[in-house]
Amino acid sequence: MRLDLVVHVCGVIVRVFGAVFLAPLAVSLVFHEYRDATGFGVAGVVSALLGHLMRHAGGDAAQDAIESLRRVEGFAVVSLSWLLIAHLAGIPYVWAGLGPIDALFESMSGLTTTGATVLRDFAQFGRGIFFWRALTHWLGGMGVIALFVAVLPRLAIGGRELFFAEASGPSGEKVSPQIRRTASLLWRLYAGLTAMQTCALWLAGFSFYDAVCHSMATLAAGGFSPHPLSVAGYQNPAAEWIIIVFMFIAGASFTLQYRALARGNARILGADDELKAYAGVIVVATVLLAVALAGWHWSESVVRTALFHVLSIITTTGFASVDFQLWNDQAKMILLALMFIGGCAGSAGGGPKVVRHVLLARYTLQELRRALHPRAVLPVKLGGRVVPESVLQGVIVFFLFYLLTYAVGVIAIVALGADMVTGLSAMAAALGNVGPGFNQVGPMGHYGDMHPVSRVVLTAAMWIGRLEVLPVLVLLRPEIWRASRWGNDSRSPGGR
Repeated sequence: MRLDLVVHVCGVIVRVFGAVFLAPLAVSLVFHEYRDATGFGVAGVVSALLGHLMRHAGGDAAQDAIESLRRVEGFAVVSLSWLLIAHLAGIPYVWAGLGPIDALFESMSGLTTTGATVLRDFAQFGRGIFFWRALTHWLGGMGVIALFVAVLPRLAIGGRELFFAEASGPSGEKVSPQIRRTASLLWRLYAGLTAMQTCALWLAGFSFYDAVCHSMATLAAGGFSPHPLSVAGYQNPAAEWIIIVFMFIAGASFTLQYRALARGNARILGADDELKAYAGVIVVATVLLAVALAGWHWSESVVRTALFHVLSIITTTGFASVDFQLWNDQAKMILLALMFIGGCAGSAGGGPKVVRHVLLARYTLQELRRALHPRAVLPVKLGGRVVPESVLQGVIVFFLFYLLTYAVGVIAIVALGADMVTGLSAMAAALGNVGPGFNQVGPMGHYGDMHPVSRVVLTAAMWIGRLEVLPVLVLLRPEIWRASRWGNDSRSPGGR
């Protein structure tokens, strides 16, 4: 691995990220929050300077080598860029009064679209801070690296490895053969949907500010709300239905949605195996949750509440229209199970992704058939195409590492003093980028009272979960760092 190239590309991304702080700075100035505005200004300057230093540390040779970025270097750039950006995004929180651990937790939660918060008293923070929380969601929902691939011509070719290292799901399906155009098209669709939801929420009675913040959080499948009681604080059924629609959209593949819109053919959506499974899980879970809450005595509010929270959890958005911590254990178990499913591949949702569950289920059924017919050729298919064995192996490896990371995290959190339910749900919510859990970290609670080391563990879990485990864990292999060089060296591992 060429360390100078990794540092150089990370520097390019970090330097451009400094410009992002101008938006919350402007919001703070509009609301006369000059202290917060100063914090955003400082964060922008620090980001620009750090990025400039890193870019030049890599040297001219690294700049010329961007087009030859290798797979392991793509993993390193994406993993380290997200970590650096999370630290920089935490500067305004420190300026506003949070400690370093809490600031990093909040910024990582925003960028990874987790929506878990350590804020205890929302009244202590200005509108610029809450806008920043929503904006970090919005940037992280489609992917920070994908944005920079779209806007930086220098990353147009080398950005392929970055784009697929950050993209969700086991496949690397793309809209356009040009990776920069792919990123640009997806970001335009994403921005258009955000604008549509903003208008709808504004017409439904939200202030323009609240409509913008909730729209950015919804399309990103994030869940940060300017209100301490989340969506429940607004008591607006019409707005809840609007959020339901856009949560469903956020959890579906943006690539698939773009293709259907571009071709004007809705049948593309109906023919997709993953989308059908996603919709099927939502319907079944909504029925089960409604029964758990009210038996068979349904009303509009019961259906709306059940559907809202099924979508909120399966898409990993994390909004709450009621305090589901007060629900019975049967209802909570349904929500906990949904935390381990996630949205579709190529969506803003976190979690393992629906397509992996579909592939794992089909592979398991084929193995059962193979036990009865050992000589039969029984390929696993998705969308009418045979899935390569390497993809199936990748799915199994992903689940093994995902569950291993989950188990280690739960053990650490419980060992540090959390009760079992809090530990199980907090780690599931962090690793799956869901947000709220149960008990201490319920939808109307916060993570601020957990042990500081637990918050560090959960911050790491959010980072690992957003990048889908392997891009981060692969960098823990010692041989990668032992053979790394500062400069172009063909002996570095991961040449492809």
